[in-house]
Amino acid sequence: MAIEGKQFKVLGTSDYPVCDCCGKTNLTRAIGLENECGETFNVGVICASKLLRQSYQGKKHKISTSAIMSIGKAARQSQEWKNRNGYGAASFTLVAAN
Repeated sequence: MAIEGKQFKVLGTSDYPVCDCCGKTNLTRAIGLENECGETFNVGVICASKLLRQSYQGKKHKISTSAIMSIGKAARQSQEWKNRNGYGAASFTLVAAN
């Protein structure tokens, strides 16, 4: 399955055992993503780190798997927790680098 999109919203961590990106099964860590069209995907953290590459000083860099898990756990928190800790709606939206 090809995951298309330029902008992804991190929905949170997931216990879904299959990666929608590469098809790997028996995942121990997965992240729920939503693209700008509203389609949702469950991907492993390795595929998520590749999908969510960020631009820094003109180069494309993968996000670390620990950062992906941290973003996923924070996205699952209550709105009160997000407000208290300075997380806005844009905090969980990442733009994929081409």
